[in-house]
Amino acid sequence: MVQIFIASISGYLSLHLFNTLPPYWFLLLIIAIGIMVFIVYRSAIFICFSLAIFWAVFDANQYINNIDNIPINSTNITIDVSMSTLFNENIPSEYFEVQVLNLHSENVDFVFPLRFMVFWKDAPRLKQGQIWRLPVRLNRIVGRVNQAGFDREQYALSRSIHGRAVVTVGNTIPVRLSSSSSFRQQWLDNVTPLLKNTRYQSYLTALTFGLREGLEAQDWIDLRDSGLAHLLAISGLHIGLAMLIGWWFGYLLRLCLPQTVYWLWLPLFCGLLFAFGYAWLAGFSLPTIRALLMCLIVGVLRLTAINWRPWQILLATLSLCLLWDPLISYSAGFWLSFSAVIIFLVMVIIGNSPALADLSWQHRWYQRLKQLCKVQGYLLLLMLPIQWWWFGGVSLAAPLTNLFAVPWLSVITVPLVLVGVITVWWPALSSLCWLLADISLVPVLHIATWSHGAWMMLPASVTPLLIAVAVITVIWPLLPLMHFRWLYISIIFIVFCGWWKKQLDNQASLPWTVTVLDVGHGLAILIEKQQRVFIYDTGNAWDEKSIAQSVIEPILAHKGIAGIDGLVLSHADNDHAGGSDYLIQRYQPVTKYSSDQRKGFSACVMGQKWQWQGLEFTVKWPPTTATRAANSDSCVIHVQALGGKGPRVLLTGDIDAKSELVMLTQTQTEQADIIVVPHHGSNTSSTQTLLDNIQPSVAIVSIGYFNPWGLPSAAVKRRYQANNIDWISTQDSGQVTVTIHQNNYQIKQQRYHYSQAWYRPQWLALK
Repeated sequence: MVQIFIASISGYLSLHLFNTLPPYWFLLLIIAIGIMVFIVYRSAIFICFSLAIFWAVFDANQYINNIDNIPINSTNITIDVSMSTLFNENIPSEYFEVQVLNLHSENVDFVFPLRFMVFWKDAPRLKQGQIWRLPVRLNRIVGRVNQAGFDREQYALSRSIHGRAVVTVGNTIPVRLSSSSSFRQQWLDNVTPLLKNTRYQSYLTALTFGLREGLEAQDWIDLRDSGLAHLLAISGLHIGLAMLIGWWFGYLLRLCLPQTVYWLWLPLFCGLLFAFGYAWLAGFSLPTIRALLMCLIVGVLRLTAINWRPWQILLATLSLCLLWDPLISYSAGFWLSFSAVIIFLVMVIIGNSPALADLSWQHRWYQRLKQLCKVQGYLLLLMLPIQWWWFGGVSLAAPLTNLFAVPWLSVITVPLVLVGVITVWWPALSSLCWLLADISLVPVLHIATWSHGAWMMLPASVTPLLIAVAVITVIWPLLPLMHFRWLYISIIFIVFCGWWKKQLDNQASLPWTVTVLDVGHGLAILIEKQQRVFIYDTGNAWDEKSIAQSVIEPILAHKGIAGIDGLVLSHADNDHAGGSDYLIQRYQPVTKYSSDQRKGFSACVMGQKWQWQGLEFTVKWPPTTATRAANSDSCVIHVQALGGKGPRVLLTGDIDAKSELVMLTQTQTEQADIIVVPHHGSNTSSTQTLLDNIQPSVAIVSIGYFNPWGLPSAAVKRRYQANNIDWISTQDSGQVTVTIHQNNYQIKQQRYHYSQAWYRPQWLALK
């Protein structure tokens, strides 16, 4: 049985190895081989493995086929949808998920059901379960693909979201077809008034219904820094507590009933009922499903008097979760949830705790505290690689904060929340429970606030170290430390020599890189050498967010760069300078240049030169600064190694055709091997005269799909290609990295060289 579970899990997870999905004939061939192996050797391992691959690929194909039915270009249609998101009446929500029920279009054929992420500005009060007819502009999901930062395409996959829709305002208005809301929504609506006078209403709502939209940005920072984010969402721990409370309720109820065999299993059934109800309130999120399945398996084993080891229960749960939805393995919650359980099992296997019954009460408490500390230490060390992979860092305060917060929330807060939500029909008792639960959160959230700044971002270069720490943590208690000491010393010495040689090789080559980030419609470029960076433009900013925060900062952390040596703003447009305030506040660049008159910035004007890290920056335009720099005032910079050696790069901002011609007549023309296409490939730029004078070999354009201007211009793209200039677009390639050596350069496209996967939009390569 264990081998079958492992084979099935391996088959489901093999989906991560495919850049393109294998054809069905190949999968049927594997299944046929598995059947023959079973007939000959009576082993079901290979056939289970092949069936798991088939099911995973089938599910993936269904997801891709649903996306393929959405038009490639933006389409205005009318759809009937059912609201899938739970709404808090006190928190306006513009983004929500829907399930498509009907489509009013003869040109588009959908395979139902589909799920869309919808944006509705100034939406009316919505309820889960309502049915609406919405006029929308429908798009496929195309995310920004960089070496770090949020991956929208993978997130959509993990949520089984097929497209993105924006509610439009025009001749057709949204119509509510059904006002009936779901029972879960009605329960939330009954609880919400009882939370009106609580201080931490948003936290209590998250603990009860898994609804986290009420948490502010600072709340998430505090939870991240303290390592308590997992406690303020309904997790497997909370489901286990719900089952325990249900078990005790059933046990007390059984004492009041006739002592017959019919009521023998009442505590177990009550526990499962409580666990199922809490998981339902949470919307059956992944951690709750994992915990609920484990509870169900344990319950079945108790009823059938079958004895399984804990790791057998874990393997069965993992296999059933992947059978239910093979795509959940693309979510962070899947890996974090199961990894935490695996770590606990590792502790059980390698642990060697004394029997507590034989100790005095002082020693028993001491052993329990020691065990808790050991649990937190193991979680910190063994979760390092996973936390870095998904979040890029780790909370150094997590062991200490969780040492207090986990038992506190488990014993006090969560039981009060459960009683409060169950007794909603008795407002006086329910309000008292909510008030006490709110008070119980005070010390936990104070600890979260005190932990501000404890989050440490980890660069990609430390990945081998993180893996080594995790491996050593597991095998250290199993090693015979008193023997084979020279073997251990030799291994450490070989690893250190290999690392040192790699560092020397990197220093010997000393290349510099120009990275055009995938920022959608906008521009942000990193010029990097020897772990130092110079930034040209910062991309868009909107509401309280910006490209600087969501893209540039994660990439700098990924590279291990803690500061910015220089910042250049080509001009004042939001898509080029929107994130400048955040970058300046966060990193405090040493030098700053701009073509408009900004406080604290040096002028970026024609003829100006500066040197940095063995590179020479020469400003080609504009002739003077402006009060507010427009497209025509964009700061154009030529970058090359000192002494005119090696490949050259021309950064152009949004310069227009008139400025191009004047620039070529007023300054000495310097050719460039690589040009960043002016104004995102607009018809207003990239004249033939510019191309004749610059004579680039590669043109890189920064642009996003579904932009309202239809950029880049097809005529401009043909003009570059007619001049035998390679055309690379961030909308097709994602982040573009040019590594420049003394006499040559290499270009890597993130989408095709590093982030290839079967769920990436394959149609981008055909555009």
